[in-house]
Amino acid sequence: MKLIGRIEKISFLNWEIEDLPVKIDTGAYTSAIHCKHIEEKDGVLEFILLCPKTEKYNNKLLQTTKYKVKSIRSSNGKKQKRYVVSTSAIFYGKKYKIKLSLSDRGKMSYPVLIGRKFLNKKFIVDVSQKNITSKEI
Repeated sequence: MKLIGRIEKISFLNWEIEDLPVKIDTGAYTSAIHCKHIEEKDGVLEFILLCPKTEKYNNKLLQTTKYKVKSIRSSNGKKQKRYVVSTSAIFYGKKYKIKLSLSDRGKMSYPVLIGRKFLNKKFIVDVSQKNITSKEI
């Protein structure tokens, strides 16, 4: 298992997103990404990613057929129906499959939250560190 810090960077090459800052959260089960305009039409899910301070892909309309609707408990303890999309990510120099719930993270410091489901049996988190993956590569 590889050591990571509480803040790292991830890339989603399918969406042309590189080195996006993420918060590692061992208290969260699922991973989430900040977006708006989530709309389902004829088996295609459309959404717009919002990644502050990163104009390259901010407000870009994306589409996927790889999604599900799941009931997810938010940080305030309430269950809500959310779309969960499947994609691949480059993290720590390796390509991984990842599922991300689409949510409004506008009040959060980081546009992406990485939860236990993705971290399990792959990474150990040292909360006193950050950007370990950038230093190792």
